[in-house]
Amino acid sequence: MKAKQTRILAVLVLMSAWVCYGEEPNASAGRDKGPRTNNLWQVQVGWAHQWNRGMSVHGPAPSPSTGGRRALSIAPGLTYPDNNALLSREFNDGYVRPDLWTGDMGVPAERQGMTWNWGVQSASQYNYDDGVHPTLSYHISRGEYVGPTYTGKGGKSDDDFPSDGIEIKAKRLLHAWMNGDGTTSNRNDKVALETSLVVGLAWFPGTKQRNRRSMGQNVYGLSETYTYLDYYGTAAGGSWPALDVPYSGSYGSVGGSDAGPLIPANPESAALASVYLGSLQNSVEIESKLWRLRGEVGLEFTKPLTERLSVYVAPQLVLEFVDMSVERDESGSGGGRVTSSSDSKHKMAVYPGVLLTAGTDYRLSENWFAGASVGYEWLFEDPSVNVGPDRVEYDLNGGEFSLYIGRSF
Repeated sequence: MKAKQTRILAVLVLMSAWVCYGEEPNASAGRDKGPRTNNLWQVQVGWAHQWNRGMSVHGPAPSPSTGGRRALSIAPGLTYPDNNALLSREFNDGYVRPDLWTGDMGVPAERQGMTWNWGVQSASQYNYDDGVHPTLSYHISRGEYVGPTYTGKGGKSDDDFPSDGIEIKAKRLLHAWMNGDGTTSNRNDKVALETSLVVGLAWFPGTKQRNRRSMGQNVYGLSETYTYLDYYGTAAGGSWPALDVPYSGSYGSVGGSDAGPLIPANPESAALASVYLGSLQNSVEIESKLWRLRGEVGLEFTKPLTERLSVYVAPQLVLEFVDMSVERDESGSGGGRVTSSSDSKHKMAVYPGVLLTAGTDYRLSENWFAGASVGYEWLFEDPSVNVGPDRVEYDLNGGEFSLYIGRSF
C-alpha cells in the first residue's frame, strides 16, 4: 500500500475509535431512541475533490515495420576480409581479377602481383592525386539495416490525476445515546453519541487523459569500400600518366594482345561503413474520457464536542456508475510510406466498493450547519475497457476531501 494511502487510513481509523469510544456515558445513562432535538433529517450539498486516481495502458509495444531490413548489429563483415589473398573480387562498380601472368613467378619482380584484368565503371572512382598517391575505389552495397529501437512515452497516465465533483447527502437520525435520562433542548448537553442513516449521490463530470507511446528505429545504408593503389602512377612506379577510365580489361592469352594498364591485384585497404538514411516510426495514442456517478449508503456515528461542534465517522457502501469512452490511434512512417489505423470503444458499467469518511460539522444556526470531511474509497474491481490490442485500466481507489453546507429539519 502506498505511504499516502496508509497515512489516510490511519487517520480515519483513529478518528473512528475516538468518536466511538472517546467518551463513556454515565452509569445511569439511558438509551434514547428519539432525537436529541425535534430535527430528524439533515440534507447537505457540497464540493468533493478526489486525488490518487489514474489511468494505465497495457498492450504490446509499438513496433515499426522494418520492411525486411535486418539489424545492423548482426550484419556480417567484409565480403573480402583478407587484402593479401590473390583472388577475383567483384564489386558493384567494377572488378579486379588475376590475369594470365599475375601469379607467374617468372615475370619481372615489378610485374609480380599486378593485373590488367580489371575494370572500373566511372571516372569518379579514380583519384590521380597529381601522382602522389593515385587510387582506384570500388564499392559493394550491402543494402539497408536498422539500428536499435528507441521508445518514448507521454500523456497524463500517472497515479495522481485529480478530479472534482458535486455531492449531495441526506441523513436520518436513528438512535441517540444520552449521558442522562430523557432529551434536552441543548443539542450537545447530554448527547454522548448519535447514529444516523446516510444516503448520498456524487457526480464527477468528464475528465480526459492521454497516453502516448512510440517506438522508432534508425535506418542505415551499409557499404564496403576497397581501395587500390595505382602503383605505376606513383614516383616509385615511374610516374606514369593518369589512367584512362572507364576501363575494362580481360584475362588474356599466351601471345594475345589483351595486355593493358597494370594495377595491384590486391587492395591496399578495405572498410565497412554505414550511412544514416532516416528513421522508421510507430506511435500509439490513447485518449480517454471518463465520468462517474456514485451512490452511497451507510451509517454515520456522530460525537458532539461543544454546543456547535461535532465530529463523525461514516462507513458506507458505494456503487460507482462509470462511463468510459476510449479512442486509439496508431500511425507509422518510414521508407516513404505512412500508415494509420483507429479504434474506439464505449463502455458503461457499475462497480461496487467501500467509502470511509470522517469529518466535522459546525452549527451556524439552529437549522444550518457547515462542515468538512476527508475519506478514502476502495472499489472491489478496477474499471477497464479493451480497445484494439490494448487494455485501458482505471485506478479509482484514492482519497477525497469535501466542503459542504446543510440544513436540519
